[in-house]
Amino acid sequence: MSKHDCAVLYNRANLTEPPRSRELVYPSTIIRDDVTGIEAALREGGYNPCVISVDAFSKDLVLALQRIAPRFVFNLCEEINKRSELEMCVAGLLEMMNLPYTGSGPLALGLALDKHRVKQLLRAAGIPAPRGYLHIPGGNPRCRGMKFPLFVKPAREDASLGINRDSVCLDEQALQRQVEYIHDVYRQPALVEEFLDGREFNVSVVGNGSAEVLAVSEIDFTGMPEGEPRIVSYQAKWDDESVAYRHTVPVCPAKIPKRLENRLREIALRSYQCIGCRDYGRVDMRTDSRGNTHVLEVNPNPDISPHAGFARAASAAGQSYDAMILRIVGCALERTAQATPAAYAICR
Repeated sequence: MSKHDCAVLYNRANLTEPPRSRELVYPSTIIRDDVTGIEAALREGGYNPCVISVDAFSKDLVLALQRIAPRFVFNLCEEINKRSELEMCVAGLLEMMNLPYTGSGPLALGLALDKHRVKQLLRAAGIPAPRGYLHIPGGNPRCRGMKFPLFVKPAREDASLGINRDSVCLDEQALQRQVEYIHDVYRQPALVEEFLDGREFNVSVVGNGSAEVLAVSEIDFTGMPEGEPRIVSYQAKWDDESVAYRHTVPVCPAKIPKRLENRLREIALRSYQCIGCRDYGRVDMRTDSRGNTHVLEVNPNPDISPHAGFARAASAAGQSYDAMILRIVGCALERTAQATPAAYAICR
C-alpha cells in the first residue's frame, strides 16, 4: 500500500467505567459512523488516510503524526484525556506541529464550550440570544425580569449532555432541583436561560470568508406526547429507543416562509463568523411565543456522520456526502501554502 498522505483523528470508545448518569456517556466516544464515512470519502477522492484513535496526549501520538507527515489531518476529536473542555488542545497540538487540519481552531472550539460567554458575544454583536445567567455552586440571584418557565443546562457541554425532561423548569423548586443536578453530576455551573416556547431550527454552514448556508432544518415536535417538553434532550438526540427520539423529527429543508428562511440564514452566518468558526459548523436557533428568533448554540465541528443533520443539509443543497467531505478538506488546504488550484476549486 502506498504511503499515507492524510490522517483522521478521532476519540475511541472507553466505556470500562460506568458513568454516574447515562447522559455522561459522551456521544463522540460511542458513535463512530463519521470515521468510516469520512475514510471512505477520502479514499474515493484519491487520498490514502491513516485512521488514528486518540485517548490522551502522548509522545506516541506526536511521533505517529511526525512519521506520517500528513498533507492534512481530518480532526474529529471532541475530547482529550476524557475531558470535553480540552477539545481545543487537539487543534492546538496540530497548530504547533504546523499540520493543516479541518475544522475550527483552538479559540473557536474553546469559546463555543463557554455557552454563557458565547451568548454575551452574540448579543454584543446585535445577534439575538436568550437572556440568562450562570448559577454557580453556592447560589445566584435570578436576573431581573426573567420569568418561568426557565431552561437549565450545563454551562460547558455539548451534544445535549445534561438536557432532559426536567430541564424546563416551571417553578422555583424545579429550578433548584435541576441546578443541583447539574452541579452534582457535571461538576460545573448551570446555565439558566429564558425558555423559548416556539419552533426549533438548525442551520448548517460550510466554508470560510464567503461561507454558505447549506440548508435550514426544523425539528418537528408535533408527535411528542402531552406533558413531554418539546426540546432536543439527550434522549431525543441519542437514545433511539426513547419516545423523545421518535418524536423529534428533522425536516430538511424546513417548510417555512421565505422571509423566515432568509432571517435564519442571516443569523446563522453572522453567528458562525462572530464565534470564529471555519470550514463547517451548525447554528441552532429557536423562536419565542411571538415568533422572534434567538440563537441557542453555535457548534463548530458538528457531527458529520453520513446520517447526521449536517450531511442531510448538504444533500438538500444538492451535494453528495463525498463531495461535502472533500469540500471541507479543500477549505483546510486553502489555509496552507501547499494548497493546489484543485483544492481552491473544491472549497469554492
